[in-house]
Amino acid sequence: MPMTMQSSLVTIGKEKRLEGNVFEISLEGYKLFILDHPVPVQKKENSSPVGKAVIKEVTWKEDSTRLVYELIDLHGVN
Repeated sequence: MPMTMQSSLVTIGKEKRLEGNVFEISLEGYKLFILDHPVPVQKKENSSPVGKAVIKEVTWKEDSTRLVYELIDLHGVN
């Protein structure tokens, strides 16, 4: 089972708002993230961070990673 360690969250516009500032996203492959610690959020792989998030939940299933995260800082207006 190949796994990659991630130091930032790249959303590529796939995030879904659950409530307030809490979002969910599914990513291809198995990815390991730090829980309960702020990480930069990027819209694209090589773009500047648009904010910071705290990852609350990670679920691995069927070669995908599901995250629930809270956006704690937004650098600009969407």
